[in-house]
Amino acid sequence: MNYGKEIKSVGVGFLLGLLLAAIWLVFPLPEALAAQGESELTAKLIEGARKEGKVVWYASIGLEDGNELMKRFHEKYPFIATQIFRTGGEGMFTKVMAEARAERHLWDVLCTTPVESLLIQKKGLLAKYLSPQRNFFPEGFKDLEGYWTDLYVNLNVVGYNTRLVSAKQAPRAWSDLLDPRWKKKMGMDTRPFYWFAGMLKIMGEKKGLDYMEKLSQQEITFRTGRVVTTQLMAAGELSIGITQHNQRVEEMKGRGAPIEWVAIEPVIAEIHPVALSAHAPHPYAAKLFVDYLLSKEGQSIMAKFYRVPSRNDVDPVVPRLTTKGMNIMPFDPSIANEYEKYVSLYRKIFLSSRGKQNP
Repeated sequence: MNYGKEIKSVGVGFLLGLLLAAIWLVFPLPEALAAQGESELTAKLIEGARKEGKVVWYASIGLEDGNELMKRFHEKYPFIATQIFRTGGEGMFTKVMAEARAERHLWDVLCTTPVESLLIQKKGLLAKYLSPQRNFFPEGFKDLEGYWTDLYVNLNVVGYNTRLVSAKQAPRAWSDLLDPRWKKKMGMDTRPFYWFAGMLKIMGEKKGLDYMEKLSQQEITFRTGRVVTTQLMAAGELSIGITQHNQRVEEMKGRGAPIEWVAIEPVIAEIHPVALSAHAPHPYAAKLFVDYLLSKEGQSIMAKFYRVPSRNDVDPVVPRLTTKGMNIMPFDPSIANEYEKYVSLYRKIFLSSRGKQNP
């Protein structure tokens, strides 16, 4: 063996390594720069949040889930007091706009339905914030300008009671719901407006409205809230649940309920944008909270609630609760421009007769 060549080779390698290390110190790799930038940002946010001492979250998420997220955030940053106000999308929009007109800026972070979020954004009430955590969210799940990032996604699927409907009988296309066998055996929420608008976009308005008219003739049972329909389906009072959220079906199925779901593609997804107030009373704490919600830790907590995480490096608690490999209709901002029209059409077609609606 030629030890001279080996020693020379090792020496060259050692010098090369020193050179690369020196270059790295002067010109860090992009990943290192990103980590360094994120660390410095977090330190500045913590410093500012200590002085503010509070964060207020307006959210449409379930109160139990929202409280758990705020509890975990407080455990991480005990010097920040947390407060959550929870209501549905329509109620949230009304409250936010009423406070804005009165120039009462009470909230720091908002998470509500996509249409209401967009309408609030158009009123100039949201601030841009390019959280470093946004890099882990795919296109379609974040606003390119930086106004919002999706906290979690609901997928509109068709659920069914497995004791009343076999897997072979389960609907595989929207047209299957028009089968006479399902008359008086299906349930649906009174407010799936985004699903309704999405269906008209997919089918084309004329064909879509014709389909909805035929579907309304199936004498559907209506309840306010998808969870109620899921419960009725699990109890055997309904064979099929239209516009079910798949995570709730999976959650009840995990508790032994005889229910299952099928995704009819393209699946209409409902995102839940989390955004910063343009007039946040606690801006540092607000940004820190947004970062936490979008972080791997925050998204992993969301997954434990049977929510479908949007972050690409977080797996759902049930493997099937994923958007990966699924043909999904992306969020369509144009729906917000005609939202009242879709609400009116839905109510006219399905709920105009009091005999059709069960309170």
